[in-house]
Amino acid sequence: MTPPRDLLDAIARDDAESRLRALDADGTLTSGLLPELEEGRGFEQPALHHYTVLEHNLSAVGALDRALGAGVEGLQMPDPSEEISMAEWLGREIDGRPLMHLLRLSCLVHDIAKPRTAVVREEKLRFPRHGPVGAELLEGRLGALGFEQASIDFVTTMVRYHLRPGEFARSWPPTDRALRRFARDLDGQTLPLLLLQLADGMATRGPTYRRENFERHIAFLGHIVTRTEEALREEEPALVDGEELMRELGLSSGRLLGAVLTSVREAQLAGEVDDRATALALARQSLERLTAEG
Repeated sequence: MTPPRDLLDAIARDDAESRLRALDADGTLTSGLLPELEEGRGFEQPALHHYTVLEHNLSAVGALDRALGAGVEGLQMPDPSEEISMAEWLGREIDGRPLMHLLRLSCLVHDIAKPRTAVVREEKLRFPRHGPVGAELLEGRLGALGFEQASIDFVTTMVRYHLRPGEFARSWPPTDRALRRFARDLDGQTLPLLLLQLADGMATRGPTYRRENFERHIAFLGHIVTRTEEALREEEPALVDGEELMRELGLSSGRLLGAVLTSVREAQLAGEVDDRATALALARQSLERLTAEG
């Protein structure tokens, strides 16, 4: 089974938004392809948003192509750095399709779960966990449409984490550890997610989005992408090594030692342990668990 040709054709074009709107106009988009998008039709959003949920999703697709093409008020999107080429990254293939095509699809569905997660708290409309809920929803929907697993993984990762960059903006500047975790969670696809966040921001403001907004977005994107690459090259040293664990825990070289080391390293990279004492304590807990499991 292969994904529907009309959907693949739409996301393959630079005028993807207009082609998707044509599919919506004839009922194909929300009745046959992605019925969950219909929940966003006419669904109003907080005042910051210019469009309803479905209009916002569609507009985000066009915003992505606008950002990468003509730009905003004469300002075009540059490469993040001399070492990182936007065209090369977006031209990489997943399941035989350019990543750019799947990024357009991610823009189309990034807020697909907003209507079903909507709640009013303190007199404000909120959409808690709409990213993760949308990712779970799309896992099944995209599979049913015939997308291969690598493509599904890419789109669901984009949807799941599309609000993550906003966390950096609230606690600026992000630490190297936070950037490494960001890259791990995204399986290295940092630039595509930041482009989705940019398209999301453009579609949020709609016609009120201006050159100064674009300048700030470009600077933010460039900083995160380049600093993440640098942080990954400067991977922090391990808090404990194999010799220390052999000495402290009475272990000998082998699979058990390797498993304990891995559990400690993963916890360190996730920010769950940050000094030698807590690393050793976790190593002891891991050893007890692994020994009990046989």
